[in-house]
Amino acid sequence: MINSITNAVKVINCFSIEQPEVGVSDLSIKLEMNKSTVHHIVKALHNEGVLVRTPSRKYRLGSRLLGWGNLVTEQYKSFFNATPYIDNLVKLTNEVVHLAVRENNEVSYLAKIEPKTPVRIKTTIGDRNPLYCTALGKVLLASNIDKDLGMINDLILIPLTSQTITNHERLIDELRKINEQGYAIDDEEFEIGLFCIAVPIKDFMGNVVCAISISGPEYRIKENKDHLIKKLLLTASKISTFCDL
Repeated sequence: MINSITNAVKVINCFSIEQPEVGVSDLSIKLEMNKSTVHHIVKALHNEGVLVRTPSRKYRLGSRLLGWGNLVTEQYKSFFNATPYIDNLVKLTNEVVHLAVRENNEVSYLAKIEPKTPVRIKTTIGDRNPLYCTALGKVLLASNIDKDLGMINDLILIPLTSQTITNHERLIDELRKINEQGYAIDDEEFEIGLFCIAVPIKDFMGNVVCAISISGPEYRIKENKDHLIKKLLLTASKISTFCDL
């Protein structure tokens, strides 16, 4: 049963803006799964309205997902109140800005706003990435470090680049440093050539509920690091003060 659900999610994840329609054969190749198995999964998703068959005999995501999307939007509505502040930060810095939360021990992106001349960064809204190798993830992980020590030590630290932290003691030291300085950096730990800075956003009780980051080419962000940290901290403070998180 669990495998069936996992495989169904894998099928759904194959659809994208770049590839909105996919056939069973292509799904089978992409997922490296038996064509018959994929056909049964697709048929079940089609019967539930999650997938719709197109005139080209392929499939696309169905309107059933719109209802789920509206429910999710309602649940995260308070976070979307931060959009004007994120827009302003993009205009001030001319860099990509993300807003993210921690979900199921991953960092999940709720917003991504790009400048007029965007840098290609491999993230989209709804994406989930590891906590340990992203600036957003590390700043969120650092907020509960003492409570989460056991979980942190159990994390499998897969090296995504040569810069990725793969030692648990070093990661814990890094998280404690983040708490002291109030921001986290990702110096090509997630993607070569990419440098990110993230700061936490707190609710009225002082609890970290989400985080905001600036991302861009390593050489450019490093050069303006101190200036960008100040802008991030100021934006995070405004969101904490004026948004009902």
